[in-house]
Order: sequence, then C-alpha cells, then structure tokens
Amino acid sequence: MIRINLIPHRAEFRKKQIIEYITVFVSSILLVIGIIIVIDIWSTQELTDLQAEQALLKTKNAQLSKKIGELRNLDSLRKDVEGKLQIVDELQAGRFRSFNTLVAIANAIPQNIWLVSLKDNAGSISLTGLGESSKAVANFMRALETSIYFDDVNLTVDKEAEAEGVKVRQFSLTFHRLTLAEREAITKAKGVAK
Repeated sequence: MIRINLIPHRAEFRKKQIIEYITVFVSSILLVIGIIIVIDIWSTQELTDLQAEQALLKTKNAQLSKKIGELRNLDSLRKDVEGKLQIVDELQAGRFRSFNTLVAIANAIPQNIWLVSLKDNAGSISLTGLGESSKAVANFMRALETSIYFDDVNLTVDKEAEAEGVKVRQFSLTFHRLTLAEREAITKAKGVAK
C-alpha cells in the first residue's frame, strides 16, 4: 500500500486560505477607508459650497437691506411731499376765500342795510350793522341763508338805535362760512332730494 502524506498539502492549503482571508479583510478595510475618505471629501466640498452660498446670501441680504432703507426713506419723503402739496392745495383753495366771502356778503346786502364791522374767525363770521327796519334785517338774513357760501345764520342782537338823529335797527349776526367740501355735500344732498 502506498501511503501519501497529505498534511503538508493541507498546511499549504490553509496558508493560502489564511492569506486569502487576510487579503479580503485588508481589502475590505481599505475599501471602507476609501469610502470614508470619499464621503469626507464630498461632505467637505458640500460644506465649502454651502459656506460660499451663505456668504453670497449675506452679501445680497446687505444689499437688499440697504435698498429697503432707501425705499423707507423714499416713502417718508413721499409722505412729506404729499403733506406739503396738501398744504399748498389748501392755501390755493383759501387764496380767494376771504375775497369770495366779502363778495357774497356784499351781494346779499340790501340797499337799506349798512355794515359797521365784520369779523372772520376761522369760518365763523360775526358782523354788526344798522338797518332801516327789522324787515330789512330779515331780508338780509334771508339773502345770506340762500347764499351757497353761508350756513346757520343767527340774529344775536336786534335793538333800536339812533344814527345821526335817525332811528334805525342795530343788529348783530353770526353765521358759518361753508368750505368747498361742505358746499359740494349740500349741493349733492339738494340734488338727491329733488
């Protein structure tokens, strides 16, 4: 019988197997290390990109904040200009207010009425005068009430007086001068009522 010694062959097979296992283990470790390095490089690149994007956004934010400040400044300037224009419009509208008031009063005065004084206190007008009779004073009041410029005509004083030896009626009236807006509202109300 022939005897074959297989032990050296088995030992050699085991050595090859151990070398293969070690090779696979080291390859696996190197592969894992390679994957970790690739992931680290990729995440570092992503972080760098995000930091660059953040810096860009901060720059844009600063620019937009500056523009918003300019817009707020422009808004306040616009409001200031609108306020000034409104004042100019009011002054322009009021430029002839006193003149129109005097013309309207002069047109309402009958021949037998004489004015002594006239005071205008921000649209509240008071006047004193002399009239030939109570009827003349009543006609004057009616003329003022029908005027589009005045409202709320009230007789505060009506008494007998003497002027240069002639008996007359001394009177005082108070009434309100209507603004343009009030006149337009009254005109519209009268138009609706008809």
